[in-house]
Amino acid sequence: MRVRHERIWDLSQPVCHDGPCWPDHQPPQVRRLERRAVEGANTEWIAMNTHTGTHVDAPFHFVEDGPTVDRLPLGAFCGPALFVDLRERVEPAAEIGPDQLDSWVGALRPGDFAVLVTGWGDRRALTDEFMHRYPYLGGEGARLLLDHGVAGVGIDALSIGGWGGPEVGDPSHEVLLGAGKVIVEELHIPDELCGRRAFLTAFPILLAGAGGAPARAVAWEVE
Repeated sequence: MRVRHERIWDLSQPVCHDGPCWPDHQPPQVRRLERRAVEGANTEWIAMNTHTGTHVDAPFHFVEDGPTVDRLPLGAFCGPALFVDLRERVEPAAEIGPDQLDSWVGALRPGDFAVLVTGWGDRRALTDEFMHRYPYLGGEGARLLLDHGVAGVGIDALSIGGWGGPEVGDPSHEVLLGAGKVIVEELHIPDELCGRRAFLTAFPILLAGAGGAPARAVAWEVE
């Protein structure tokens, strides 16, 4: 496998002071701690929930005895990916289920990451639309993806589960994490990747004992 270095895409959303995060969590805090002119170096201080910005969910996020991010092999966070273009098939605050996925699942190969492209990555802002009314993967949709052998699932929305309570937020997490899969949330997918295949990496910070961690998600075109 040879990487074409002219075809590397950054799929990550930035973390910024008071930027988007899960609505009932404290916004991320990013501040200058030291200045080169005064203390001799520029350094910063951050405080945020581990599920802020582009990040991965490990099974422990929803499974009490599931592995944490530091207990998963690096291979769990990378692999071939199909970027499933759902932009014309989703509605605000609506569930993504078998009806939205049916024309794509036949293209999935065992071991693929299914990256769900809803278009919400382009809408990232402190708005009701982005924070509360994003499309989300339902439990039946998650089971369909599992039946087709996915290694993990990514999405360009705030979360793979919906906002509004455990009945919409939990099912896809429970299905995928309960099966030992990895979830990658808050991606930003360029138009040119939609509907295509590429190699995905989303390596998390090595946080001991954590159910999730920030990640720098990248897609590679390989030959």
